[in-house]
Amino acid sequence: MGSVATLPLDSVVDVSVTISPSTPATPAFNKALIVGTSPVIGSVTGLNPRIRLYTSLAQMASDGFATNSPEYTAASIYFSQTPAPLYLYIGRQDLTAIGSLDIGAAGGTNYAVGDEFTVTQAGASLGRGIVTGVAAGVVTTVDIVEGFQGTGYSVANNLPTVALTGVGAGLTVDILSIGETPLQAVNACRIAVPDWYLVAALAALDADNIAIGEWAQSQTPQCVYFYTTGTAAALSCAPGTVFAALKAGSFSRAMGFYATTMSGLAPNNIYAACGAMGVAMGLNTGLDNSYFTMKFKALVGISVQTDLTQTDIARLEAANANLYLSFANSYTWMEQGVVASGSFFDEILNLDMLGSDMQFSVVDLLVSNPAIFQTQAGQTQILNAINGACARSAARGFISGGIWEGQTLSGNGLSLTPGQSIPNGYLAQSANYSSQSTADRKARKGMPVYVAIIESGAVHSLVIGVLVQQ
Repeated sequence: MGSVATLPLDSVVDVSVTISPSTPATPAFNKALIVGTSPVIGSVTGLNPRIRLYTSLAQMASDGFATNSPEYTAASIYFSQTPAPLYLYIGRQDLTAIGSLDIGAAGGTNYAVGDEFTVTQAGASLGRGIVTGVAAGVVTTVDIVEGFQGTGYSVANNLPTVALTGVGAGLTVDILSIGETPLQAVNACRIAVPDWYLVAALAALDADNIAIGEWAQSQTPQCVYFYTTGTAAALSCAPGTVFAALKAGSFSRAMGFYATTMSGLAPNNIYAACGAMGVAMGLNTGLDNSYFTMKFKALVGISVQTDLTQTDIARLEAANANLYLSFANSYTWMEQGVVASGSFFDEILNLDMLGSDMQFSVVDLLVSNPAIFQTQAGQTQILNAINGACARSAARGFISGGIWEGQTLSGNGLSLTPGQSIPNGYLAQSANYSSQSTADRKARKGMPVYVAIIESGAVHSLVIGVLVQQ
C-alpha cells in the first residue's frame, strides 16, 4: 500500500510575505564643501573628479594635498572645531578651463545655431563651445558651454574645433581667457554631488561673494554660502559693497565674516568662515537637544579681531556681518550668527531641516502604501507624518510649546487664533475634504496642510536690574 502524500496548507491558508522597501534617509545637514584651486582633484578627468568627500586630514594628504595648500589649511581649521565635524567635501575650481571664446580666422561652413563643438589644443581636453549666431552657415558668434569648459587650456588663437552636433566643419576659435569663476566651480560641484549644505570658496573676491550669495538663494536642495572678507570696501559697508549689497537684497543664504590677517599676525583669519562651518556642522548632530545658536561659539585656529574700533564694529554689525571678538579680556566668541538678511543662521538651518523632514516623511508615506485615500482617514495619515517631523524638530530643541501670536485660521475644520496655546510647539491642520473642488479631486490632490510652529529661540542678551537696600 502506498503512503498518503503530505498535502500543502496553501489550499487552506495561503500566506504571502511582503518585505517593505527601505525608504531613503532624510538629508543630514552636516556636510560642508570647501572649493579651492589646487589641481589635486581633476575638474573633469581622473578618479573622482570635481568633488571628493573626506573624513580626515590624513585622507587629504594621501590624495596629494600639500600641508601648506589652501584647501588643507582650511580643512584643518574646519576639522579642529569642537565638537569636530565628521564630513567635508573638497571641490575644484579649475584655473585652466576655458573662460571665454570668440570666432577665430575661419567661421566654417554649414553650421546652425545650437551646434556644439570641442576645442582642440595640445595638452587640453573636453572644452566645449556652442554656436550662438550664423550667417548663411558661417559662424558669427560662439560661447562656452558652462559646465563643459574643459581642462588644461591656455589663451590662444585660431584653434581647430571638432563638431559634436550638426554637420558644420572648418570653424576655428580664439580662447580669450581661461579659468572658472568661483561661482562656476561651486555650481559644478552642486551638479556633481548635491548633498552638502554649507559651502565656502577660497578664491572668491567680494564680487564673487555677492554672486554666490545670490546663487545660493535659489538652490534646491537648500544651501548656505559662508565667506570671509577683510577688504577696505567691505569694512566701509558703503552701498554696493559685499555686506551692504547682500543685506539690501535680503539674502538669507549668505553668511559673511569680516576678518583680517592683522598685518600678517593672523594669517589663518582668511579661513574664519571655514572655522564657523566646522562649528555648525560639528554641532548639528540631529540628536535630541542638539539645537544650537552660532553666537558665543569659539573658533579654534582663528584669532580675535583686534584692529576694529567700536564704530567699525557697530557699522559691520548693522550690515549683518559676523565678527570674532574679545569681551572683558575674559571671553572670545563669534557674533552675531546672522545671515545677510539679518535672520539667525540657526533659524535658517532648522527650518531647512524641518521642511526637508516633512517632505521626505510625506513622500515616504505615499510610496510605502498601496494608496493614501482622498478621505479624512487618508488625510490623518498625512498629518501624522508631518507631526512626526515636527516632533523630531521639537526633540532637537528648535520647537517648544507656547502661545500662538500669528495669523488666524478658521472654517471647515481649521481652528487657530492668536492667544491659543500650542503645548507641543506645533499644530498641523487641514480643511475637510467636503470643501475640495471637483478639479482638485480629479487631479488626486490632498487637502492643503497648514503647520503652525513656535520656535524655542535662544537668549543672546538680557538686562539685569539690581535693587540695593542699605
